[in-house]
Amino acid sequence: EYSEGRKFYPNSGEEAWVVNGANHSVSIVASVGTEYQTTISRRDRGYYHYMVNATSLAFNDVSNSGRTPDRDGFNYFAICNDNANTYLEKKEPNFFMGPTLYSSDPENRNLVNRLGEVCKPEEPCYFLHSDMLHEAPACIGIAHDPELSTTYGNVYWAFDSTGNRKMGQLVRFDFQQPHGPGSMDHSVAAVRRFVEIKLERGPEGVHAGMVVHPTLRQLFISVPGGGKIIVVNADSGSYARTARMEYPIFSNRLPSFEYSIWECVEQRVFAQNIQTPSGMALSNDGGRLFVAERATGNILVFEVDSGALLHSISTEFKTIGGMAIAPVSNELYFVDDKTNTLNKIRPESPCNAPFSSRLNPDFISDLEQAQQAYGGELSLTKDYRCKANPIIPDSSYFDQVHSDTGYADENEDVQSVMAGMDASAALLVNRTDCGYDSDLNFDALLLGGYFCHLCLPEGHLTCDTGGECSNVQWLGYLCNNEFIISIEDLAIQITTADGTKVESNDILLKRDVTYRFTILENEENVGLCTSVPSEASSPSRRLYGSSGSMSSDLLQTKCATKGPLMISVTSSFPSKIVMFVEGNEGASFTVLVEHENSKRWWIIITASAVGFLLVVLAALFLIRKKMTSKSYTNTKDENSQDDSSTGSSGEEKISFPLH
Repeated sequence: EYSEGRKFYPNSGEEAWVVNGANHSVSIVASVGTEYQTTISRRDRGYYHYMVNATSLAFNDVSNSGRTPDRDGFNYFAICNDNANTYLEKKEPNFFMGPTLYSSDPENRNLVNRLGEVCKPEEPCYFLHSDMLHEAPACIGIAHDPELSTTYGNVYWAFDSTGNRKMGQLVRFDFQQPHGPGSMDHSVAAVRRFVEIKLERGPEGVHAGMVVHPTLRQLFISVPGGGKIIVVNADSGSYARTARMEYPIFSNRLPSFEYSIWECVEQRVFAQNIQTPSGMALSNDGGRLFVAERATGNILVFEVDSGALLHSISTEFKTIGGMAIAPVSNELYFVDDKTNTLNKIRPESPCNAPFSSRLNPDFISDLEQAQQAYGGELSLTKDYRCKANPIIPDSSYFDQVHSDTGYADENEDVQSVMAGMDASAALLVNRTDCGYDSDLNFDALLLGGYFCHLCLPEGHLTCDTGGECSNVQWLGYLCNNEFIISIEDLAIQITTADGTKVESNDILLKRDVTYRFTILENEENVGLCTSVPSEASSPSRRLYGSSGSMSSDLLQTKCATKGPLMISVTSSFPSKIVMFVEGNEGASFTVLVEHENSKRWWIIITASAVGFLLVVLAALFLIRKKMTSKSYTNTKDENSQDDSSTGSSGEEKISFPLH
């Protein structure tokens, strides 16, 4: 009900989760369609690997699976990453990428602060992944399988657009027992690659919708590059061979990790001639399939049983992505990429009668008779002559660029249940070989417990604007522009995020830096305030007294209770600010602000030094040029003398080599 200093109303309306590929985050829209609707955005601290260019998100919403609570994946969700593990283009791709599993249950340590501790309601929170598998680089679609046969229910299907480097493929991920927060062990999982399911991704950035019918056990897949929807029997296929030779990039080398190729899978084309199909959703009753036709902006409605097109909804949007049907209101939601919007389809008039099925009754009768004569269930899509090929070809579709470091390392410290806890990882702190094709594997940094390292991408975004991070091994990081404020009996205590006490006179606020003062909940329910320059004031209007104070008419008071007080120190700030308890200015402390001209003097000094150096270099060049000309003249005169020349010029001839 309260997070990051904001109040939410979870019992009012429904909740929408939207994955944002452009900034590698998830937006949670709470209380959708009510007066309390609000949005909060969250990401993983290591988003450049665990939540990068995400294209799809799928929840396990099976609440009645019958599994024991400690073995139930209910309310877990998986994110599909459309990336070849390039760390935001800072590293050459090693294709060690796939879906990331998270828990949405706050009781399961799913949210942490920057330091890796359980996130307080007042602090910024980050997702902490529960597991990750790495066999589907450039994944553009994912769906949870609501099956009831596995132990944990953590089965997800993914559209691996990389596949065999020529055509995308379908991959089934069973996370089985997630390794849990804080571990990097991937030795217990099963990954099946269905090489006969050939998938075409289409244009870059296009989402591929996927959905599993809970009773028919059919997996529907949008194929954007093929202009069609295919349907796969989710329980079909046979084990053919190990996938480790043909696809040598995988999560773990221990025998307990299953990585296999399956063949003889039942599939068929459900609908075709669709102009770039993208998002997909199944009606709550399982009778209709909604498909976004991205190129036209239409949403096509098909009957599941017959495949007949029932209706077309015109939206006028041209970049529709993911779609979902709300479980309670039964309303259809979709996102649009270009407009960055979440949208809802609202019926103009009530539907008083269900649609009439287009399925031929004679077909059903004939199929039932055929099955009785056969003595069992018949499949119209199964190839009864198909035999899985067990022969492992002497070829590979990938070359692993990091075969001795990171997750690909054969070292037992990497492959064991203590993966990521090897003390030797501390040696990575001084590594500076951050180049695109250097020997340093950035995966090794994550295994070594680094979220703050000069080689990792977007370090300037790790803290609030202008802040600098310092790594805390295997836990997280601290920011030098973040302070925690505790108020008790009007006494104020300042600490860093790790609990280290700080005296106010030891704080120096730097200009062009945003500081976060997080005020913890207190019994008095009071906040912390300060007066800062008004955003409307400009440097030319600043009025300072002899003590460096600012005229009160140019100040605005900012307060925060049970949450962050954000202070962006600009050039208009005075030399100090006073922070006080809300309603009691006597309970206060003062912090100094960096001298306004310190950066300016540094720029002037630096510019002067550069100017002086340029003058010196110019003088040397002129001297050198003059001396060179002199040398050339002397040399020419000396060489031009004839035999009749007598006497001496009376001048000493200095000769320099000509260059």
